[in-house]
Amino acid sequence: LLVFRLLAGGILIGAGSALQNGCTSGHGLTGLARLSLRSWVAVPVFMVAGILTATLSSSARAFPADPTTEADVPEWTTALILAVCVAATLGLLAAVAHWVASTSTGGDETSAPIALKLTRLVAELFVGLSFGCGLVISGMARPSKVAAFLDLGSNTWDLSLGFVMGGALMLTFPFFQAVELRGL
Repeated sequence: LLVFRLLAGGILIGAGSALQNGCTSGHGLTGLARLSLRSWVAVPVFMVAGILTATLSSSARAFPADPTTEADVPEWTTALILAVCVAATLGLLAAVAHWVASTSTGGDETSAPIALKLTRLVAELFVGLSFGCGLVISGMARPSKVAAFLDLGSNTWDLSLGFVMGGALMLTFPFFQAVELRGL
């Protein structure tokens, strides 16, 4: 029964993302920060549908926290994950910045568009790595944590996903507004 629920959930999430031209995180962080009307409609629909589905199907009981695999990680482990993420992204950014600087001073006009594309690609990779690290560090990569947030009928209700989303919006909103004002 659990495998069927996972397959059905995956298909429904994929179909919903395709119909709404984006996933929950994309609409919830980027779309809301850009003040996209589509996202301001999609996010409440996603959240209400997720809460109703999780609550009516008792998802928190279907995905209980496993103490052996989901115990709170020690602080040094979280610090190590954060340090590796920061070191990897900064090293990647430094390498690309060095490459862009070396190609832009060479006078070769054909390498400038390639450098710009690579810079954008690395920026997207940096954002994706940051997002992934944030999800792992906050515990949002654990299905039991997400189910505990969405299942309002359980006695394990966990509001931490709301704080993660709110914190992310407090970061993305001013930056997207600044980018919009500068016309980038």
